[in-house]
Amino acid sequence: MRPSRPRPFRSADRHLCCGTRWNLLGSATSRARSRLDLFPMRRPARRSLRPAIALLVLAVVAPALVGLTTATPSASASATTGAVASGTTQAPVVVAARRSGFSLPDSVFNVPRPWGTKSEQSRLVRTVESAINKVPKKSRKNPDPTIAISGYLLDRAISVTALIDACRRGVGIRVLLDEDIINKNSRRLISALNGDNVRGKNGTPKTGKCGRPLKKRSSGRVMAGSSGEELQLMGREAARSSLDQPLEASKTWGRDRSYVKQCSGACRNAGDGGNMHTKMYLFSRTGKYRNVTMISSSNLNRGGMKAGWNDMVILKDRPKTYKYHLKVHRAMTKEVRADKDGLSKKDGPYLSRFFPIRKAGKAKDPVLADLNKVKCNSGFGKTQINISMFYWAKKRGNWIADKLLSLARQGCKVSIIYGAPSRQIAGRLREAAGRNLINLFDSRWDHNEDGYNEVRTHGKYMLIKGNYRGDNKAKVVMTGSANWVGGSLRLSDESTINVDRAKVYNAYIKNWNVVRNHSRRLPYN
Repeated sequence: MRPSRPRPFRSADRHLCCGTRWNLLGSATSRARSRLDLFPMRRPARRSLRPAIALLVLAVVAPALVGLTTATPSASASATTGAVASGTTQAPVVVAARRSGFSLPDSVFNVPRPWGTKSEQSRLVRTVESAINKVPKKSRKNPDPTIAISGYLLDRAISVTALIDACRRGVGIRVLLDEDIINKNSRRLISALNGDNVRGKNGTPKTGKCGRPLKKRSSGRVMAGSSGEELQLMGREAARSSLDQPLEASKTWGRDRSYVKQCSGACRNAGDGGNMHTKMYLFSRTGKYRNVTMISSSNLNRGGMKAGWNDMVILKDRPKTYKYHLKVHRAMTKEVRADKDGLSKKDGPYLSRFFPIRKAGKAKDPVLADLNKVKCNSGFGKTQINISMFYWAKKRGNWIADKLLSLARQGCKVSIIYGAPSRQIAGRLREAAGRNLINLFDSRWDHNEDGYNEVRTHGKYMLIKGNYRGDNKAKVVMTGSANWVGGSLRLSDESTINVDRAKVYNAYIKNWNVVRNHSRRLPYN
């Protein structure tokens, strides 16, 4: 196994950060579907019965069976058949969650290959999928069920099937993507959600609600969702054109109130570069919870499970935070340009921030502002700063590094795990580690020795235990989708959240230690 040397961030890494090195036309992606640790449901062996007893049992059980087959499928049944429709088997953890009562943790983490089991690799993604499956259908008591998602990539078959199933329960599905939208699973989602948004030559929708066919077609169909109904899969060009259709007017979302949209660059910086890089998952209601906000470093894709360490914070029953995130999601859909001040929302122990902050520099960098509130003497002794950061580079990366090294010289205990630093940043940090100023760990592994790193941290979080904002015993988590580069500050759609809760901090520091134990201390001998 070859130790990975620091090297510049390659263009191929942009896709490795969220998956393997993808073929952007989707040919590789459609063949590289992720697999879960799945087991088929098996019926118990039937004992031998005498014919008379068998007839008696049949007479008693048959009416109940008829009732079951004619009843409306439960959410659990819908999800199980949805997995079958997408060519997979339902994950045992999801089934167990529905039998024992659905619950959401405050935070969740995956363990990538080769260390994690298949269940551990997919843990974070399956948490989102379970929440999708638990959104109740539209009803008088639940008149406007909504799921809003933004992600850099979305190509996982099970996730797509769950979203289509939810749409067919009457849930409004709003999805924003950046790129890699021409693979088969993304096209399934686009075909299902945008088919009734896009008008044909005669002014009629191409499909009914949620991709339901207007009429039977003989070719080009794929299984859409667990209902077993098929949809006409859009061609690549039709899929591309449909992604520009949903704008500010909800009438362009079709009768199913659903859409997939791709922005040109960043949604709130349209036309001026950047990426739609936010990874947030919003639920008006799921299970017993309402107003749920999930902020993550992970996409719903194969790479999010297998190629990197990822994390997610979950806020439940926080209407202020949920509604503000939904407002920002709507602004991204409308391509409302960001201003020079940025957006933020304080809600108790949570502080949400949204990017880009146009033309922002060092004076308006929220990460630097947070670090400026740290003092090194605390009720815990030395203030501890633990970092897990994927992409760290260029001018912004250097001013953050300057501050961290300054705090280390003041007596703070600074410990860093990196995933994709520039060669220059890596050199600075290695030199500081060589002088025992900081603790430094490299999370990259090239297991097959082909010159590319198969796994690394994809997290973007910082943990502070000690003196912060005048609190002598603070325990704070700062996480989200933003890397420590200038583009994440002033060009791209990003979201971060600061969590001032000891319980969440304790979960994150435990995860940081796990990632550290699967990394190499620097500098190398």
